Amino acid sequence: MASETTTTTTVVITTASCLGEGDWLDAAELARACEVEAGYIEQLVDEGLLAPALTEPAWRFGSDELARVRRIRRLQADFDASLMAVAVMLDLLDENQRLRGLLQQAPPHG
Repeated sequence: MASETTTTTTVVITTASCLGEGDWLDAAELARACEVEAGYIEQLVDEGLLAPALTEPAWRFGSDELARVRRIRRLQADFDASLMAVAVMLDLLDENQRLRGLLQQAPPHG
């Protein structure tokens, strides 16, 4: 009895965007950079998951927001999660990062 071997190939395509300090994107530019619809960016702002710099006449987004949208998209895709679930995940990840920072600053025991 012969056994069959199946090979799966995964192709990962990434896009890179780098914003320098003082560089800003408007909502449409952020949406293009993250490969999402502009309405998705508005939804993230409405849900409190994204905080733009409020300037007239449009919102401005920096590199932190760019990374956050990409992280939100990754969490939604990896876990098939709603925005409400992603909000909880982000809170937990942020708290974990904060606690790790405190732990690194703590003097060694001994």
